[in-house]
Amino acid sequence: FAMGATGMGSVVGPVIGPAMAGWLAETYSWRFAFYILVPVCLAALAGMATALSADTPQDKVRLDWTGFLSLSVSVGCVQYVLSRGQRLDWFDSGEIAVFTTVAVLAFWIFLAHSLTTKNPFLDLYLLFNRNLMLGYILNSIFGMLAFTPMVLLPTLLRQHAGYPDALIGWIVGSRGIGGLLGFFAAMWIERIDPRVSIASGFTMLFVSGLWLLQFNLDVTPLEIMLNGILQGFSVGVVVVPLMVVAFDGLDHRVRPAATGVFHLLRNVASGLFISFSVSEVVRSTGANYARMAEMISGHNKVLAMPAVLGAWDHTSVHGLMRLSGEVTRQSAMIGYLNAFGWFTLFAALALPFALLIRAPRGGRP
Repeated sequence: FAMGATGMGSVVGPVIGPAMAGWLAETYSWRFAFYILVPVCLAALAGMATALSADTPQDKVRLDWTGFLSLSVSVGCVQYVLSRGQRLDWFDSGEIAVFTTVAVLAFWIFLAHSLTTKNPFLDLYLLFNRNLMLGYILNSIFGMLAFTPMVLLPTLLRQHAGYPDALIGWIVGSRGIGGLLGFFAAMWIERIDPRVSIASGFTMLFVSGLWLLQFNLDVTPLEIMLNGILQGFSVGVVVVPLMVVAFDGLDHRVRPAATGVFHLLRNVASGLFISFSVSEVVRSTGANYARMAEMISGHNKVLAMPAVLGAWDHTSVHGLMRLSGEVTRQSAMIGYLNAFGWFTLFAALALPFALLIRAPRGGRP
């Protein structure tokens, strides 16, 4: 039931949230896209206070602060390096070198402590369970693929394609429609084998990545929404069967720790891949702008041909400004396509791992 509720929540929320946020951002301001989280969080707190009883007997578990803090510092530093590295020219910056060193040292402390302490924050010996290990890998890749387009597409459509905020909200929300359909489809697919559902979902993510690579700045809203529905459908097909297969046959005493690692890896992988993708967009945009701007010169004889230059004018300041804006748009589009290329590559890399998963005990769970 909990897994089903998690799956439903992960696919229904993206329908309402982006559409409402886009409308509020266009009608009022972008801040209201975050203000709407306040009543949702308050309602969640009220529900937890009602459903969770303080009288329920629970085992007292002592938090491993060394493992928790060292892992948190390492992940935070890596996130910071990926977010700021492009702006600071990577390791030519002392700041990036310091944060990288801290990340490596903190992760080494985490590994050494986790392997030697009695009750570590994360039990690394769980990684010897084949299905769980493969589930961790697939879940990390799933986190990378499921959320990155939701971050990249709005900036592309708003800044370079000129789409209004409300329309972008509906486009992003279309993923939720596909996710809702995929969630119900997964119930029927896993009657055959949940591994088929997982492999099918990652295959559809791969196809959607190839589709994204065909986009340009003249792409229509309908085409983007159809691609979003395909992505959402694949997410709905993957999420619940992946959890079922990963935890199949696992001792109930270690399931809380295994579940914590499962969700942690998905969130960390998502954040890291988003940072990497944004860095790739920034890097590619700058590199391609510098390369294409070299062509805008009076020494380029092609620009003297009216059939080639058209309405563009490189002999006036106003014309150069227009050309600069267009070169920026096209350079950014190349950067986004490079990021979509990484998306497609990781979707393809997930397929072999999906085929290595063992069938659940007794057939379908």
